[in-house]
Amino acid sequence: MRTLRAARETSARSFVAGLRYPLAHKQPIWIGSPTVIEGHERIEFADGAALRIGLAPFGLTTRHDVSILRVHPEGRVRCEGVVSLQRGIRVVVDSGVLELGPFANVNGFAKILVRERVRIGAYCNVSWNTQLLDNDFHPMVVDGVEQPMSGPIVLEDRAWIGAGAIVLKGVTVGESAVVAAGAVVTKDVPPKAIVAGSPAKIVGHIDYWR
Repeated sequence: MRTLRAARETSARSFVAGLRYPLAHKQPIWIGSPTVIEGHERIEFADGAALRIGLAPFGLTTRHDVSILRVHPEGRVRCEGVVSLQRGIRVVVDSGVLELGPFANVNGFAKILVRERVRIGAYCNVSWNTQLLDNDFHPMVVDGVEQPMSGPIVLEDRAWIGAGAIVLKGVTVGESAVVAAGAVVTKDVPPKAIVAGSPAKIVGHIDYWR
């Protein structure tokens, strides 16, 4: 934490407030901007894992943007490595589980709502103002048949979700696939595919991205 403060990744107030997680709760949670965490006891860590919230100084956010991580009693979060949630994120786990792979990065103002399961794989990048929603929050009846409200979302390793994109319930985004800015993803995306539009459709393929 001293290193983070010296590098000015965290404000003095957030530095002091954030000490309660590693010291009082023995949890590797590092905070760099105003952050609200509810249900910290329902956040699990693999060996060597850590959760960094609001530390990065880059992008569209400022140190004044508040980040929210709320884990309700029926939900849990599992960090499988060092994970970064940037300033201004909104994450609510109503129930089920949010799984965060090693070096996953969720950028500012992104919104993640979990009712069943959302997995963000290793080295995934979730851009600004994105939404991951694994639940419709209202039952729908189609041709007399009630449709399931929830379905797991899986971002396989190195998936890239562009700014302003929305990923809806039951979708798997394949390894190294790219979802273009503003896309609305309603169906699975194959590995290394590039999808764009609403609803998102395949517009190309990629060798790799950095």
